[in-house]
Amino acid sequence: SRTVLRVWSEDRIVEKIGPEIPGSMRFLSAGALAANGCIYYAPYNAMGVLCIDTAKQEVEVMQPEILGKNMYTVAGVMAENGCIYFAPCQARQVLCVHPAEQRFELLGPEMSTQPKYLADGVLAPNGCIFFAPSDAASVLC
Repeated sequence: SRTVLRVWSEDRIVEKIGPEIPGSMRFLSAGALAANGCIYYAPYNAMGVLCIDTAKQEVEVMQPEILGKNMYTVAGVMAENGCIYFAPCQARQVLCVHPAEQRFELLGPEMSTQPKYLADGVLAPNGCIFFAPSDAASVLC
């Protein structure tokens, strides 16, 4: 499908919402619910971060565009600073979503486009988020 699927569990209503999103295999990661009530999904083959505003029932693909293939597959992890972090699969950098500012950025050094991190991350008590390597040479923190 090219649109978001919404299920009203109490009323047993299933419907598609939002604009059609071009491409195939757009989003594979689990969404992350932020304090602002929006759900964010990292792109796999889509050209940006998907934002679903649950209060307004609106859907948008955030800009600017991110170019690449097979970019992010793991669930985002919410840090104590309110940002959501997604480890790269074949993307070159970590994706950081800033829900309070409704923006995102790419962080850290550029890595190869080979698959790197496929396991979900964990927020440790010290504030670091750890992602176990799949084909990466080391743990990402």
